[in-house]
Amino acid sequence: MNYFISENIFTLNSGTEHAQANRTRLFNQVGKRAVYVSRNYNRFISHDREAMNLTADESINMYDYFQGLLYETGEELPLRLVPQLALDTYHIHSHGPNYSTLDEAGRQVAKITVLPGTVGLVNEIMWNDRAGNPTRRENYDWRGFISSIDYFHPDGNLGARYYLNRAGATVIEETFMNVDGQLQPTMWKLTQADGDQRFNTEDELFLYFLNQLVGKDGEAVLISDRRSLDAVIAKVAPVRSRWAAFHGLTENVHADGSTTPYDVYQPVLTTLKESYDGILVPTVRQQEALTELYPDSNVCVIPDTVVTEHHEHQVTEGAPDHQLLCVGRLAKDRRPEMALQVFKRVVAVNPEARMSLIGYASSTEYLEELKQLAKDLEVDSAVDFAGYLSDDQLGERYATGRVLLSPAKQEAFGITALEAMSYGVPVIAFDVPDTASLIHTGKNGVLVPEADLKEMANQVLNLLTDQSRWQTLSTQAQKTASAFLPNPVIGQWNQLGF
Repeated sequence: MNYFISENIFTLNSGTEHAQANRTRLFNQVGKRAVYVSRNYNRFISHDREAMNLTADESINMYDYFQGLLYETGEELPLRLVPQLALDTYHIHSHGPNYSTLDEAGRQVAKITVLPGTVGLVNEIMWNDRAGNPTRRENYDWRGFISSIDYFHPDGNLGARYYLNRAGATVIEETFMNVDGQLQPTMWKLTQADGDQRFNTEDELFLYFLNQLVGKDGEAVLISDRRSLDAVIAKVAPVRSRWAAFHGLTENVHADGSTTPYDVYQPVLTTLKESYDGILVPTVRQQEALTELYPDSNVCVIPDTVVTEHHEHQVTEGAPDHQLLCVGRLAKDRRPEMALQVFKRVVAVNPEARMSLIGYASSTEYLEELKQLAKDLEVDSAVDFAGYLSDDQLGERYATGRVLLSPAKQEAFGITALEAMSYGVPVIAFDVPDTASLIHTGKNGVLVPEADLKEMANQVLNLLTDQSRWQTLSTQAQKTASAFLPNPVIGQWNQLGF
């Protein structure tokens, strides 16, 4: 069994989670059993993994494991069907679509919130004492039952969280204390039939879980997808092989031109090196750089993702499409403000141009800054802040996009660039590490000098009007993407012995 190990499956996922999910699906598609293993408690995980196109048996979460919920999908639980609410005693008073209150004899005893994006499905029930202070909070799983209960001290601080199985029995107790002015979890107690076990950190509990999970699997292969978990995974009982997958750029370039790996990568390259069979990186340049710095390390190149198929590009009937795309997390290191500044130059020449910024924002404040910038540049009416989209929704955008802009300061591999290419969408990016590993000027896209907004705008305008050149780049973009179809990618994994 192949175990791809990370912190979580989130509602809003980064490229790391998408790469891990794509790899999990690929392995299972070709008969190599694989699971996406996650550590963090997530009572929405059944919903989140479905959004990532993972089936219930392709995902194992630590808390699900101890709660006896593996492979369960569950069912919806509307507010008025909650068995714990005695509606002959309590009165439910609605305050709109997002929450209701529970009243008893004219006094509010609880507040009930609704699961995000649903109509009337229970999220949390916060119970109060007669003074209105919180006493306990019942946290509902997306699968329709109480997954955990939080208990509060009289001062309102969280004191303990009890994790429950479907029958309502406690399986894990988590204790919180104030340490140096910060409320922190300080102990996990695992309740089992053969006796309780206590752990001082969540990682200690995670190590116990991993040993339980792979202990009887003599062919277990572990891949650590998050650097925060490298030390834990290094301690797991003997396995067939153990790997660390590096998804981001690994080296920090100093003022004198020398390079060293970012601190987060150092342990697995040094103190933990003997515990790992190798390191996986997405580009040859990264392999060469790390091998030069650490010649004794086994650094292997493997694609960071896989494309499922070639997709048909849908050109607007009667005229070339004028839709620009900028896909990825809206954060300062991704520089979406440069995409807006480029678009300002484009729309001044081609008023029909439109642009979609697709991805979740690093903060509400930063999103508002970008929207204000669009207004200041007088392009807000032509810019769509689309937010985070599902794979299917994103595919629809790629299918009608004309050009993908990549203004990022650095790009380890470029998952969104590859996705766009699979739809025949050429990519225009700044010539920064490691965009040249995927994008080749005049063949499948265009690289422009770093931060040269004028040149990027000129290249966009050219592809909006020169149908012949666009078609050439589009065809070659799909040809580039063909190297990342399932068969060639799994062939590379086979060569590494997986």
